[in-house]
Amino acid sequence: MVRIHQLKNYIWIEAANPRQAELDRVIDKYQLPEKFKGYMLDRHEQPRATYDAMTGTGVVVIRALASGLDSAITVPIFLGFNDDIIITACHSEEQAKLINQQSQTGFSLISDHIFTILKGILGPYFQMLDEVSQRADNLASHRLTAITKRRLDSLTILKTRLVYLRSATAGNLVALEELQGVLRQRLGMTTDLARQVTQQLSDLVVEYRQCQTMFSVQGDVINETEAAYGNLLNNKLNQTMKFLTVWSLLLAIPPIVSGFYGMNVKLPFADQEAAWFGTIILTIGLMIGMLVIYIGKNKRH
Repeated sequence: MVRIHQLKNYIWIEAANPRQAELDRVIDKYQLPEKFKGYMLDRHEQPRATYDAMTGTGVVVIRALASGLDSAITVPIFLGFNDDIIITACHSEEQAKLINQQSQTGFSLISDHIFTILKGILGPYFQMLDEVSQRADNLASHRLTAITKRRLDSLTILKTRLVYLRSATAGNLVALEELQGVLRQRLGMTTDLARQVTQQLSDLVVEYRQCQTMFSVQGDVINETEAAYGNLLNNKLNQTMKFLTVWSLLLAIPPIVSGFYGMNVKLPFADQEAAWFGTIILTIGLMIGMLVIYIGKNKRH
């Protein structure tokens, strides 16, 4: 669906999940670069900012959140612009609603319209950051002695989601830094306006960089929590293996003693009626002696 909005000083072309035929008509009518059609139709387009010198049109593609933390999917939002036109394109109703909400104000400058949309895209990332922080704190605050498979699965999923989120924010930041050069080439501006636009973009870059940094911090928290879980599990495994080793040695003694006295050879006390009591006492004595030696060595270490 494509809608044309005639605003006070420029035209806003709103495209939500557009079809190729619709974009062909828009591109032909407003003399926009043909290559931008591919950017608008590609659901996997990566963040970028570029400038077409022949038509005097700039473009920036930003990845926006399309879902909650359980999937952390991001989708591209396309912003194309020149001195008279701004065109936005997205592929979901949720993103179309976000763009529309950010476009309700009567803008006098295309640059203000662009920056408002870019700032609106950043909002859900900070909401996601709060959710990530809450989950990370919950995982880190649990008693380490109460590690369960469910918590380990949650930790792994959260770590994976953070990889996607950090990648998206890093790509968006690169696109915004490229946008600085694009705006210097386009949007014929006076010196004062250029200074204002540069300041607005710098502030936006700072916010995106802050978001990227905070995701990185949360990633470090998750990594440290995972390392703590791993150390504890390794320690538990070592303790279990030590316990099993000691018991395997202790349980090896009875077969040795009974094996000797089960042979058809002459052995001390074997001809006495209570000889089997002697084998039990000998077995218990050897087992106690081994435990005493083991405990003594552990105390020294």
